[in-house]
Amino acid sequence: MLGDDVRLPRLKIDNTIPYYFDQDEIIKIFESCSNIKHLAMLKTLFYACLRSSELCNLEDEDLDLNKLMIRVRCGKGGQDGLVPISQDCARCLKSYLAIRPEMIVDGKHPLFYTDYGNRWDRQDVSRMFHVHKKAAGITKRGGVHVFARHSSATLMISKGCSLNIVQKVLRHRDIRSTLRYAHASDTITRDWYNKTMILDI
Repeated sequence: MLGDDVRLPRLKIDNTIPYYFDQDEIIKIFESCSNIKHLAMLKTLFYACLRSSELCNLEDEDLDLNKLMIRVRCGKGGQDGLVPISQDCARCLKSYLAIRPEMIVDGKHPLFYTDYGNRWDRQDVSRMFHVHKKAAGITKRGGVHVFARHSSATLMISKGCSLNIVQKVLRHRDIRSTLRYAHASDTITRDWYNKTMILDI
């Protein structure tokens, strides 16, 4: 308005390929875990594609093992949502709940609580994950977010899942966030190319 030359810095778009653990590494992490509570937490993180904070916020009532669904409350941006879980995750949660005493923390029933009767926080979850990652002998870069979000998305896409479905499962508002995982489709592209680019001579 005053005729001054105003220049604002532009944020760079992050188009880097995210780190991820492959299927064998994920299985090794699960197999390294002999603590049923930790295993239930790891499988819930991975199969529901949860952020650490979302796992910590889970209540008993958020779990529907019959419909294989979990209600996510106060996710990123304060949004709630429903996410699917696998039969394997449900079986692990049933085993955990069968031996877990109920606990009331601040008038609520957290699905997971610490040995001291407190809610887990993100730092606790991160430390727990790195203990089992180390026990699995995995030295690749990446923490719990890579395990539960990047690896899940990459696995789904590499097995042929559409980006729209992955966007819904990860609860991304913008498809551009999901497009970061499109690198996994290179394998699918090569498979279809080899099957279809054949001349019948």
